Amino acid sequence: MASTSRVTTRKGTIRWQARWREPGVSGKARLAKRNFATQKEAKAHAARMAEERELRGVGDPHRHTTGEYLKRWLAHLRERGDHAPTTLAGYQRHAAIAAHHIGHIPLAKLSAHDLDRLYATLRRHGRGRPRANGKPARPLSPQSVLHVHRLLHTALGQARKWKLIAYNPASDATAPTVPFQQARGFTAAEIERLLELARPDPELTTVLALLLITGLRRSELLGLALDAIDLDTGTMSVRRAVTEVRGKAVLREVPKSKSAMRTLGIPPELVALLRAQKARVLEQALQWGAEYSREPMFLFPGLAGVPMRPMAVTERLRQLTRRAKITDVQPVHGWRHATGSLLVAAGTDVKTAQARLGHSTPVITLRLYTDVVDANDRAAGERLGQHLTPKNKR
Repeated sequence: MASTSRVTTRKGTIRWQARWREPGVSGKARLAKRNFATQKEAKAHAARMAEERELRGVGDPHRHTTGEYLKRWLAHLRERGDHAPTTLAGYQRHAAIAAHHIGHIPLAKLSAHDLDRLYATLRRHGRGRPRANGKPARPLSPQSVLHVHRLLHTALGQARKWKLIAYNPASDATAPTVPFQQARGFTAAEIERLLELARPDPELTTVLALLLITGLRRSELLGLALDAIDLDTGTMSVRRAVTEVRGKAVLREVPKSKSAMRTLGIPPELVALLRAQKARVLEQALQWGAEYSREPMFLFPGLAGVPMRPMAVTERLRQLTRRAKITDVQPVHGWRHATGSLLVAAGTDVKTAQARLGHSTPVITLRLYTDVVDANDRAAGERLGQHLTPKNKR
């Protein structure tokens, strides 16, 4: 525990002394103290030292293994409640992968070399534990290893702030290099084929139309509720998201980022489809009666009005793409990518496309759709080049 007291120095001056316990070299606690001019300064320092000692658990960082620290850090994040359930689930998954290989290493002795060896091991042998079906673990992709690196960088950065370690070893470790892969969206011909196959199913047709016109993420699509759609003005607001954690749908009132909260204009053709879908939802709620979940009332609900599982809609769209014999496009995100490509190809400025897709910066939009931007830029250059040719030779 920490305390303060009034003391008189050898020179006869009055000072306020902060006292606290620090771990000694032999493991036994030793008394530490420091003098201040005012009682307020002494109390503040004593409280800070007590907090740091509490964060260190036993008080000796050399007794903490990396695995133990990662568990405590994850518990701290859960208590704060600042992270989405899917984010915490991802942190826990990547922390478990790292702890399987380096969890036994004392936190204070963890080095950048240990992390580089970890990344190499994950690339060669994967998690190290057999899969659920009993088959040997598969090597992890560079992207998966990069997720582990980022998790460790964040966790160990907090350990440094808590003064459990002097520096963050992940800062000196070599992060895996992940080559950029351009995702492909559905082509105009594929969109026409998919819409034709979905036509007998009005709800599925509405899902595809929404994805195409708005470029919504899967989580945003399932988070849409009737109170967020104004059919009279032809607008809709994106302010909820449904994610999946351990097979269960989880509703978040705040979307992925501030830029994800947006209001979109929708054309009359989509308004007509949404009116019909709203009528189906209200009829379904009437049939269920009091058992139906109405707060909020989702546009595409699961059973009894609860949020639909994201993987359920993915599987539904995957079956549709298989019927259309399309195998190289992601069943849900392929629509979002098609929306972005079609917007840019039609001459929509990048800032407008960014806002409609909910990207945090125009840089992301440019990076994702650079192929379309380059084609438009070449065409623009050719049009300007015509001014160099005399009119009688054009």
